[in-house]
Amino acid sequence: MSHTLKKSEPSDRLVNLFAALAQGVTDRVKGAIFEAFPSGGETVAALVVIGHQPGMSIDQVSKILRLSHAGAVRLIDRLIGQGLVGKRLSAADRRMMHLNLTADGNKEREKLLALRNASVADLLQGVSVEDRELLERLSESILSRLACDALSALTTCRFCDEKKCTSCPMEAFGPVATF
Repeated sequence: MSHTLKKSEPSDRLVNLFAALAQGVTDRVKGAIFEAFPSGGETVAALVVIGHQPGMSIDQVSKILRLSHAGAVRLIDRLIGQGLVGKRLSAADRRMMHLNLTADGNKEREKLLALRNASVADLLQGVSVEDRELLERLSESILSRLACDALSALTTCRFCDEKKCTSCPMEAFGPVATF
């Protein structure tokens, strides 16, 4: 039985190209960041997320990064040990710690975001202005379908540079405090 493609369905080729593009861009960004910050991965994401939403709890970081609570505690302890993150007791709930980047953490975050942005900008240099404008609109449309709440929005955007994203499609889902 052959499958007839409906006009509303993306072609198999588009699905394959888009998946390959997503993986290739991810690999390129990870490679650029790994050279500057070998611990990479969720360590980098933690710096970016904490800088985006200062004052979040370890529990919130664990949910955004999809880590166990114990894994998030170990990650935050490493970042504190490196002098990149600080924590303070919550005035409202003495069992909760609020996380913030230190001055060194903010510098590292800015460096990592600059590497990320440069690695992607380099890819887009060979694309026409018209196609980049179309790609920006398409990216916003697709991104808005990835999230359904504040947690999934921050999980999707855990490597985002919020200063570069005016009219962020994820703002509609509310602040991190809602989960």
